[in-house]
Amino acid sequence: ETSRKRSPRQVQEPLMEPPGKRPLQELPAEESVSEDSSTEAAPSRHVLYVGHLNPQFSVPVLACLLRDALERLELPVAREHIQVVRQPRRAYALVQVAAHEDTLASLPWRLHTALEEHQIIKELVAPGKELVLGEGREPSNRREEILGQERLFQGAFLGSETRNVEFKRGGGEYLSQAFKHHLRRYVCAFLNSEGGSLLVGVEDSGLVQGIRCSHRDEDRVRLLVDSILQGFKPQVFPDAYKLTFIPVVSTSATGTPLKVIRLSVHAPKAQAQPQLYETDQGEVFLRRDGSIQGPLSVRAIQEWSRQKWTAELSKLEERLRVLTAEKEQLQQQLRRYKPTSCTCCVL
Repeated sequence: ETSRKRSPRQVQEPLMEPPGKRPLQELPAEESVSEDSSTEAAPSRHVLYVGHLNPQFSVPVLACLLRDALERLELPVAREHIQVVRQPRRAYALVQVAAHEDTLASLPWRLHTALEEHQIIKELVAPGKELVLGEGREPSNRREEILGQERLFQGAFLGSETRNVEFKRGGGEYLSQAFKHHLRRYVCAFLNSEGGSLLVGVEDSGLVQGIRCSHRDEDRVRLLVDSILQGFKPQVFPDAYKLTFIPVVSTSATGTPLKVIRLSVHAPKAQAQPQLYETDQGEVFLRRDGSIQGPLSVRAIQEWSRQKWTAELSKLEERLRVLTAEKEQLQQQLRRYKPTSCTCCVL
């Protein structure tokens, strides 16, 4: 009986002892807790689109305000992971965050609550707009804004291909094999049309992936572009094109940096006579409705170009006739309401 009465006291006594003298019976419980915490899933990387920012503020101010707002939403982010795009009438941002799926799922509700409780400064949002916050959403004309950006996020959407924009995925041995052929085709076609840009490292769907491109690869690409374009006829001057290597921010660590290669070709200036460009191999290409036509013979394309210029000339002549008629009508109205002086009669 005495042993039975002492056993409860022996179990309760360790509860009053200091934490360093915990009984052996409690060790398995602590181990189970540590195992549960170690097996907790790590947060994954995501790219968030934040729209309807106030374009009245500068890029550094918007980035600072947006970082504070995200911290209030329990999404801490570093300044270098915020990319703000600001234009005269609108602004938005792409933010790279590390968060769990359930945190992103509750993000709209937490944003709504923070706005109602005035936890987010209202000047951050454009006047008359509501803050848009979501994963992977971007404006459809993002392809036009790429020209002024210093970096891109992997998975960003640049829109669709147009007559002046062409996407190539690249990858593998693309730079050493297929790039030189695409270089001839698309640069020649852009020169014979309204200009355009070839972007390597972007899927046909418009998603940025980037290609592995070291500094040595950049030098090789520059030498390849210059050597091929120097063989074009008529001569292509260096100010007619621009080669840019745009860094790509990736969620996965890679040894060789990812980049998007953008080759922009400016439209040639108006000339007195139609003039078509041909590659260093004597081939001619045209860009029509977002596709490449060629290689075609110079004679056939000269005929097509002559017809095009004839149609443009007829439009200009028609416009000139309309302006001339308007001018004569205005002169008649001036003569009708202008009083006649003696000097005019003598003249």
